[in-house]
Amino acid sequence: MHRPTVLLDEQLFGLDEYLRDLGWVTTKVTPGITDDEVVCLAKDNKYIVVSLDKKLLSRCRVMGIPSVDLGLEVQAKIVHESLQRIITSRAGP
Repeated sequence: MHRPTVLLDEQLFGLDEYLRDLGWVTTKVTPGITDDEVVCLAKDNKYIVVSLDKKLLSRCRVMGIPSVDLGLEVQAKIVHESLQRIITSRAGP
């Protein structure tokens, strides 16, 4: 199956290598690019947008552009679940 290219917003440039290691094709926004330009770029190239920016993500959803939200709420849930697993694994018999 063909995987679409993942477009990383500025705050997430560090994910680039990890996603490539996992088999994803990635590209990064040009620093300073406007949300209008990101939306057009993603729409024209059929990219999946990965961002922390709620306004940008909302615009992507309205335009039908696939997107991944990595905002604080998502991060908090991941941290919480990881902490729960650590506590559970330490509880033992």
